[in-house]
Amino acid sequence: MLIEKLICGVARKKNADYLRFAPGESYEVPKPRDAIPRLLYLHVPFCEELCPYCSFNRVVFREEIARAYFKALRKEIGMYGDLGYNFNAVYIGGGTPTVLMDELSETVNLARDIFGIREVSVETNPNHLTEQNLAQLKDMGVNRLSVGVQTFDDGILKAVERFHKYGSGEEITGRLKETMGRFDTLNVDMIFNFPTQTMEMLERDLDILTGLAVDQATFYPLMVSTSTEKLMDKKLGVVNYDRGRGLYMKITEVLADDYRPSTAWCFSRDDVMIDEYV
Repeated sequence: MLIEKLICGVARKKNADYLRFAPGESYEVPKPRDAIPRLLYLHVPFCEELCPYCSFNRVVFREEIARAYFKALRKEIGMYGDLGYNFNAVYIGGGTPTVLMDELSETVNLARDIFGIREVSVETNPNHLTEQNLAQLKDMGVNRLSVGVQTFDDGILKAVERFHKYGSGEEITGRLKETMGRFDTLNVDMIFNFPTQTMEMLERDLDILTGLAVDQATFYPLMVSTSTEKLMDKKLGVVNYDRGRGLYMKITEVLADDYRPSTAWCFSRDDVMIDEYV
């Protein structure tokens, strides 16, 4: 008993300064150098569940924390307005920006009031393509909606733990059909070169996309970071980067008739808003 008390006392003393940091210099945002209109990027890092392959800055959604975050975000938007910044477009990415529609609406409206925003782009997931959400997004002036689909293949969706969250490829296709025509641009985010993805699987994804005739599609190669590598190896297997070129060439070949490459990864029909602002 005495030894236990001595050990606890020593441990408390040794760890007294744990996570106590010396005061650092505060960072002040500089005033704009000119009045040129710029793009405002807002990051909403919350997801209902975390996908194993994603290495973006994101955390599991908790409403109390998310509401506090949105409040702080609006405060920072006001700060940039006070400094004289000029933004004519806003891109809201994540995470999943549509986890709290009321907070998102208030944030977009504030940016509009302060900066006179003319273009609003928002990212979302297939399970948020509900009639109520789509109506709210339209009401808040969203021009461009980007939906993270990644693939329509049920086997891959299950392997990356998206099937139970967002539904089957067929269900996702149905939601996209109901969303078509509601916004100036509907973008679909796709991923290629999953370890278990065959050329036939990719061709089927492309067939579904071209059949939908979405305004814009982005195809990103699966990028595994040090933070996701072990989990990805366990869930899907090791990524073979050497075969990525062949898959990419198939994408450009199939989309060539109806889409033009806006960037390396983005393919657009007609003159629509480009995805890769950031």
